[in-house]
Amino acid sequence: MGISDFGEMHRLAKMARPDICVMTNIGQCHLENLIDRDGVLCAKSEMFDYLRPDGVIVLNGNDDKLDTIEEKNGVRPVRYFVEDGTVPTPRHDCFVTADSIVNHGVKGMGAVLHFHGEDAEDCPVCEPVPGLHNIYNACAAACVGDALGLSHAEICAGIAHAGTIEGRTNLIETGGIVIIDDCYNANPVSMRASLDVLAHTEGRRIAVLGDMGELGQDERALHRAVGAYAAGKGIDRIFCTGTLSEEIVNGAKPACAAEHFDDVDALLASLLSYIKKGDAILVKASHFMKYSVIVAALQKAAEDRSFNM
Repeated sequence: MGISDFGEMHRLAKMARPDICVMTNIGQCHLENLIDRDGVLCAKSEMFDYLRPDGVIVLNGNDDKLDTIEEKNGVRPVRYFVEDGTVPTPRHDCFVTADSIVNHGVKGMGAVLHFHGEDAEDCPVCEPVPGLHNIYNACAAACVGDALGLSHAEICAGIAHAGTIEGRTNLIETGGIVIIDDCYNANPVSMRASLDVLAHTEGRRIAVLGDMGELGQDERALHRAVGAYAAGKGIDRIFCTGTLSEEIVNGAKPACAAEHFDDVDALLASLLSYIKKGDAILVKASHFMKYSVIVAALQKAAEDRSFNM
């Protein structure tokens, strides 16, 4: 259930009457209305008002804000935890934990899932969807699967066959290039996650980035921080358009070659003359930027071989 303001989750939850509520993180999104991460937590927590009495709450045990939720309407959360080095002390109160993480680039992620409790079991998994954030998603899915009565073997088999949808870390390998189509939406947290995926690809790494919407008074600083993060990840070149994306370029320079264009047409003209066989290209921005046209243009150029071979 997606929201951008207070009260919206309440209306959605009243309609859905959820049996299982999952929160994957409390990030920097829709800050124009929600102000800060505490506001995001408050707005998302509205869904608990309509959780069924015998319902299940699944929370990310790595998230500091979600860690403050101890009980809602008599329901204690089921938590998962990923040992990725970001939290100094591993949790021991989680139903599912993940460790031994291996990044296979665009081929996906490897990890060992540990199911705790009465039926404790360790299950190695190979997830075909790239990015560390998808190990978190796999753990959340494992908690939900258990609540729905699936066996550990069924859960891990499902993770091994996970896929993506258009605009959401959708990998398109065509004509000698790799396109990471992640243009459905964007915020600072998802931008960094997508740049992490790009950083583990082979060949030249190109980021085509656009504005992130509804970030409030710190929007320019948050865009600059994304540019700096991209430069620190060894991205070879950044192409941007959009009013706020000038700050992405400012944050990336001089450590990374980055350029801002007046519009998508100007960006595409430069991008299509630059790419060559072996490149990996991330396309990401908020939905209102309509970056799907860039993905389509890249696909067509790859299929027509109308770039440098």
